[in-house]
Amino acid sequence: MKGIAVGQPAPPLRLPSAAGREVGLDDFRGRMHVIVWFTKGMACPFCRSQMSQLARGYPDFQRLGAEVLEVSLSKPDRAGVYARKFKLPFPYLCDPDYRAHREWNLGYREQGALQYVASFVQGMRMKPPPNDFGNFMPPIDEMANLLTHDDMGFFIVDREGMVRYSLAGAYHGETMRDRPIPSNEEVVRELEKL
Repeated sequence: MKGIAVGQPAPPLRLPSAAGREVGLDDFRGRMHVIVWFTKGMACPFCRSQMSQLARGYPDFQRLGAEVLEVSLSKPDRAGVYARKFKLPFPYLCDPDYRAHREWNLGYREQGALQYVASFVQGMRMKPPPNDFGNFMPPIDEMANLLTHDDMGFFIVDREGMVRYSLAGAYHGETMRDRPIPSNEEVVRELEKL
């Protein structure tokens, strides 16, 4: 099983944010549940679509006492550009060295040069899904992140720091192709259980 299993304590998490300050799970301990979402970030059109989905559900999540932390592969300086250009709905954290990804047991699979080229060509042919942030070409330094075969992760951590929901796996492939993150309704149902 990829990611941290339900019933386990959440690993520590403290990362720089697009707003410039560090944000971590312990900032919410005892006060709020936390949705921790590991994503490729704003450079990824599919992630922007998912971010739009979560932004629409964000008021409901907050009403149920939850915060969303988006853990991206963006470098802090690039995240700052995104924060100035877009209205980011929730904390956008930076994990460009995959440290937090590894601590949360999210994998990364190496691939050969031909696979990178094939991924690039496939991505250029795909029509980006709709999102509330618009379409833009990511900078070259972030394009490489879009071609990697790393895992996404979506976790709900309760106020005491225990993982109560876990969905993790490859962006590409059978398990994640059709439903990469839960619907907002599913997130609400999970939060209502806490």
